[in-house]
Amino acid sequence: MAAIKGVSTPLSSKDFPYFRQVWKNVVVALLAASFVPLIIIGGGMYYYAADVLKQKTLESLRMQVTSHKNIIDGFLSERTMDLKLLAENLPLDKLTQPGALQTVFQSLRDNLPCFQDLGVIDSRGRHRAYVGPYELLSKNYQKAEWFQSVKSRGVYISDVFLGFRNVPHFVIAVRQAWGDDFWILRATVDTAFFNQVVSEMVRTAKGDSFIVNRQGIFQTTPRKTGGLMAPSNLSDLSTHAGVREEDENGRISMMVWLENVPWLYVVQIERKEIFGSLYRVRNIGIFVFILASMMIVLTVLLTTNYLVGRLETKRRSIQELDYQLSHTRRLAATAPLATGFFMKLKDILADIHFISGHLYDRTRKEPSRNQNLGQLKAAADQIQSRAFNGRRAIDNLLNATRPVQPVIRDINVNELIDNLVELFEREFHFNRIRLVREYRQPAIKIRSDPSRLRQVFQNLIFNAMSAIQRDGEIIIHTESDQHRLYVSISDSGPGIPEDNLEKIFSPHFTAKPEGMGLGLSVCRNILKKLGGRITARNNPVRGASFKVELPLQFRSPGKKPMI
Repeated sequence: MAAIKGVSTPLSSKDFPYFRQVWKNVVVALLAASFVPLIIIGGGMYYYAADVLKQKTLESLRMQVTSHKNIIDGFLSERTMDLKLLAENLPLDKLTQPGALQTVFQSLRDNLPCFQDLGVIDSRGRHRAYVGPYELLSKNYQKAEWFQSVKSRGVYISDVFLGFRNVPHFVIAVRQAWGDDFWILRATVDTAFFNQVVSEMVRTAKGDSFIVNRQGIFQTTPRKTGGLMAPSNLSDLSTHAGVREEDENGRISMMVWLENVPWLYVVQIERKEIFGSLYRVRNIGIFVFILASMMIVLTVLLTTNYLVGRLETKRRSIQELDYQLSHTRRLAATAPLATGFFMKLKDILADIHFISGHLYDRTRKEPSRNQNLGQLKAAADQIQSRAFNGRRAIDNLLNATRPVQPVIRDINVNELIDNLVELFEREFHFNRIRLVREYRQPAIKIRSDPSRLRQVFQNLIFNAMSAIQRDGEIIIHTESDQHRLYVSISDSGPGIPEDNLEKIFSPHFTAKPEGMGLGLSVCRNILKKLGGRITARNNPVRGASFKVELPLQFRSPGKKPMI
């Protein structure tokens, strides 16, 4: 858009702070509308899914701990049952025979390598027979805790203790009646073997499983901290049913009491190990959320910035148009004075044209006897041409600014053009321009405004003369069909630059230094009011051609043809 007089500096976004404030509010509203549902729905779904997955994982872990606890209970029960079967099927006198216990122990070891030794003890705590790697045959267990327990209970599984051998171990002992007395079959379980049975539950390096007694003493060897028969850091050793769960220091502990012995089976696993899949899902969700957030923010910023930029551009255009309208109103206020001024100027130019024509005729009749007379002749010719151009420019300006209703009547277009050509005969002759008429015969009459059509064709013929200047040809061609009349005015001038073909009918567009750019614009507006149109093109060889289309019957907008 052309610069407007009175506007000192171009408008920018700083001139519309309201739009920037609106932009901020819209961005905040859109981001809130995008992120609030995303956070609420996505976060709610994530926490629900995470809670379900967590509960399912813990439930699966509880089932595994219970299953393994049953395996440990089964192991202890089966070893106890093995000893009871031996005691019930082998009498004391047979077991105490030389080599008999050795044979039984070897058979037992072949099938159950968990046993370290085997001993037969009478009711006074003395070994009647013993097989094993230790020198225990002379030891008396009458005062030992395990001996008193098995004497009263019949079956006993001891805690891990050092005993006479001074090595951590635990025993399984069963009491068997013998007449009015009793005897005890006692076996020591390999702690390393039993430790493997217990630790089979957790094979990962970040987990641990072990057994403690009621005093919190390790009955198996833990992987992480402490050792066999060392105190554990468990504080709550109260009896409870089922599996008890504790979650502290990033570690989950599952604890369950064994059924056949007062031992607490404990499984400890790092949270990240248990919920590894959940954490991976969480990390993927966070990554997707961040990526989606970046896309949302980028889209909102680009879209709103583009829209606000368009609003600023439109507002800037409106302000500039307002300046133009203000300027136009000022010009409109001076229109009556300007019209009178131009009419007066037109009369002055007419006088100048007449005087210069008279002077030109006088110089032609007299021979050019000196150089001054020749210069005078040339000056008169130039004055006459400029005066004619000035009158024509004033007519165009007045016709463009003066609304006139069309006066419709029958017109012979061929005769109308011939009458116009007579006005240009002098210019055709002196500029050596040849006029070719290619009229439709017989001539067809149309109903239109003759004064307006005369103005259109006068402008087109004058433009053709201006394009040729000297030594050329103008062809006027007319034809018609059932509904329209076509008039073509072609010249042999240089033609119209291709870039200007779409611009030549715009107001104030001109390629002539002395032109005002109103002629073709006025022609187009006149023809539009008369129901016609005008087009321009370059000729194949040289020059340009303007084609005027007119309806045979004038039609006012929204009315039937006038006849």
